[in-house]
Amino acid sequence: MHCVDTKANYIEILRFKHFYDHFVFTKDEHNFKKKELKKYFDVSVVVNLECGDTRK
Repeated sequence: MHCVDTKANYIEILRFKHFYDHFVFTKDEHNFKKKELKKYFDVSVVVNLECGDTRK
């Protein structure tokens, strides 16, 4: 078994806004939850690249 230090490298391959009406809860200055209607959310597609010893 090989033991190799790997470092996570994330590469973003796609970023877009998906338009969809939905509710979110946010806290206000008095720490109360407030219900808000949002029109979209951000989507990010990433790939995790790992390097290591591929020999067996």
